[in-house]
Amino acid sequence: MPAIQMTLQELKSRGQQVSRLMRPLARVKYGPASDVKSTQYSFMIGTHDGSPSESDPTEWRFSTRVSGLRAAYYEVWTRVDDDYWCLEKAYLNVFRTDRATEDETKYLSLHCDPSQPDSAPHARYKKGPHLHIQVAEEPFPQAHIALTGGQVDEVLCSLESLSQAIGWAVQMLREEVLDRITY
Repeated sequence: MPAIQMTLQELKSRGQQVSRLMRPLARVKYGPASDVKSTQYSFMIGTHDGSPSESDPTEWRFSTRVSGLRAAYYEVWTRVDDDYWCLEKAYLNVFRTDRATEDETKYLSLHCDPSQPDSAPHARYKKGPHLHIQVAEEPFPQAHIALTGGQVDEVLCSLESLSQAIGWAVQMLREEVLDRITY
């Protein structure tokens, strides 16, 4: 059974919660805007500045409080049955943007894959919120640095507890990473 589930009605109001989750990183006081893209079998919530383009929500960006860093947060939900959807991915990626060329380099990521089967490689680290440090040398960009320790089951017991864990990690990234950048 998938870890995090909700009805379509509940899912439609998730965008406001997502915007609040990303608020500590956002340049604007009220956090980034959020929008959805959906099909019969998948539902994506993404964050962005201004109006979203017609592109995939994984490509949407919002400005962070640090000039030269932009971020993308999106969730991927898949249909379980006529009534329920399950969370497959909750991904925050932070990008460093070259001011001259506008080229992006992935800086760091906060990922969560709650529906990973327990038998999947690295599942105990990937199911809950975990970091990837892309700007570091190997093996860090591919390493799943878990933030939940042995409490992944408690974190994944509800969307509320997972949102609290993601919110804690976002605040940590703001204080321990973004607030320390001095360029």
